[in-house]
Formats: sequence, C-alpha cells, structure tokens
Amino acid sequence: MASITDCVVEGLKYPFGDIKKLLGFGVLFALMSALSTYIGIKSFDIFRMSVHTVENANTTLSHLPLSQLPAGDMYLVAGLTVISFIVSLFIFGYQYNIVNYSIDKKADLPGFSDIVGMLIKGIKYFIVVLVYNIIPAVIFVCGALTNDSSAFLLMTCISGLLFVIAFFFLIMALNNMVAYDSLKKAFDIREITGYIANLGWGKYIGIIVFTLIVYMIIMFAVSFVLGFLTMAFSIAISNQAFVISFFIAIIEGLFIDSYMSLFFNRVCGSVYRESIK
Repeated sequence: MASITDCVVEGLKYPFGDIKKLLGFGVLFALMSALSTYIGIKSFDIFRMSVHTVENANTTLSHLPLSQLPAGDMYLVAGLTVISFIVSLFIFGYQYNIVNYSIDKKADLPGFSDIVGMLIKGIKYFIVVLVYNIIPAVIFVCGALTNDSSAFLLMTCISGLLFVIAFFFLIMALNNMVAYDSLKKAFDIREITGYIANLGWGKYIGIIVFTLIVYMIIMFAVSFVLGFLTMAFSIAISNQAFVISFFIAIIEGLFIDSYMSLFFNRVCGSVYRESIK
C-alpha cells in the first residue's frame, strides 16, 4: 500500500507528464479567471454607479427604479456569469476524467476530444458538490439572516464543522461516482464509508490533510510571487490596473490553477485506488 508521501509526490509529478494537455486544461482556467476578473470589476462599477445615483436621488438602493440602474452592464455581467458557469462545468468534467485516469493508474493526461462527455460529467460533478454542501450552506445563510449574534456565531460554527465533514465525504463520493460512472454511487454512504474504513480513517484523513498543506504552501508561494509581480507592474505601468489584473489572472489560471487541480485530483484518485484494494 502506497504511503502518504508517495501519493502526494506522484501527484506533484503527474501534471508534467504532458505539458500540452496541462496548458490545454489551463486555457479553461485562464478563461475562467479572465471572466471572473472582468465580472468583479464590472460589478464594482455597477455598485459604484448605483450608489452615486442613490446619493443624487436622495433615496435608498431598494427604492431605486430599475430604469436608473445601468441595465446594459447588468445584462453583460449576467451573461458573462452564465458563460463562466458553463466553463466551470467543463473544468469539472476534466477533473472527473483526471480522477478516472488516476483510479485506472494511467500515467498520461486525459484528452479533450469528447467535449459533450466532459460537459455531462461536469454537470454530474457539480450536482454532487452541490448536494453535499447544501445543508451547511443553508445553515450558514440562516445564521447570517438572524439578528441574534450568539445564534449567528453558533450556526456559523455548526456550518463550518459540517462543511469540513462534507468535504472529506465528498472526495470519496466523487471518486466512487467516477469509478462506477454512476451518479447514484456518489450517495452510497455505506459503500463510501466502507472504502474509507478499508484504507483506515486515520490514513485517509492524513493523506487529505497533508495534500491540503502542500497545496496551501504552493499557493501561498505563488500568491506571494504574483503579488510582487502585480506591485512591480503597477509601479512600472501607471493607470493600467485593469490590464495588470487581467494579465495576472490569465497567468495564474493558465499555469497555476490547472497544475494544482491536476495535482489534487490525481492524489484523490490515488487514495480511492488504495482504498479498494
């Protein structure tokens, strides 16, 4: 049985098996990052324009007529949000294939020829993630809506704990779905817990936690470097904040996010493979 270190080291090496496919996957992340950056900037502009309009009209945002809101920009943001969501489904679909390749112990990276298949798998992936997180999300929202600070704190803690528990079950649930190519298998709790017990709860949690630590260390280092580059570009190129943010977002998506996604999902698939031996 492979050790924790072996699984993580193999996962770190895996993305370099095919640089072209790594960058192909990175294009999806780059597109997602670019869209998210533009949506964020545009949403802030809409909010700023709305606040300015409210101040001039001496009213509140809730009473502001829709005709006075920047409708064109709002429709643009809504449309780009839909496109961003569709791109995320393709990312989920490719992650589905990564886990599948990992379970089958294939050394190469998945291709991109089956676009429809990727979309369908992405939808399945999204459904499972949504279902496993919906209860803690609802509890958090209910806590946020309450006027009682003590109740909010309690419900936030409960929600956070449930998110953590759901996360550990979700990883094995996604793997089980991929292994059988069946959405129903993602909700077979008895089988999922059986596989975790077969591997050992301590080892299972240990691999995931260790993988997350490595993940966070890499992302922290990358964030530091990208932050430094952003500051350097901002000093060298004045009044180009949008262009700089856009460029950095594309770089991060193309090279970093794709690599980290391949790494994490490869390790998760390896964990499942070990659990069914």
